[in-house]
Amino acid sequence: MDHQPTDPPEVPNGIEFAPWNTVVESDDLHMVRLRYGEGPSKVDFPSDGFALELPGDEVGRTSRLEATFLSREKRAAVVFYFENVSAFRVLDEHGLLDIWNASMHLPRPANSTFKVRGHKWQEESFLSWEMFDCKFSLMIATNWDCLEVVTADEPRVELKPAIVTEYRVESER
Repeated sequence: MDHQPTDPPEVPNGIEFAPWNTVVESDDLHMVRLRYGEGPSKVDFPSDGFALELPGDEVGRTSRLEATFLSREKRAAVVFYFENVSAFRVLDEHGLLDIWNASMHLPRPANSTFKVRGHKWQEESFLSWEMFDCKFSLMIATNWDCLEVVTADEPRVELKPAIVTEYRVESER
């Protein structure tokens, strides 16, 4: 039997997906909180002779990103702790049509957490990837809001308890 090599499926715009294995990679996630940076929130206005700062802030600024989601399957909160973030964006699913179209031709490795490259944002903001020598960005996809992060390191991921309120579901007659 003669085996001919097969070409990989053609993907629009050269978009590629790679696995990002997490404990919630195929869960139904819902974004509930996003926090960026730590340290003083201070802006100097030297030409005006003053600075503005939020009271009680610590010294030193970091590029830390903390994203909290609720997992339907785990009935828990899941917190992603990203260190040294080069760039990130939050979009509803409509802003990611190039990625969703590509996933129709080449299925994503998981529903909720995966790596992606070769999409429009990477082309437009290539310096964000070059500065950290990143090949892929990390994507956390939900049915509504999606978080994409450019960072050299994968985040620490923690499950935390959530308050679960049970509802009585009445059957239809």
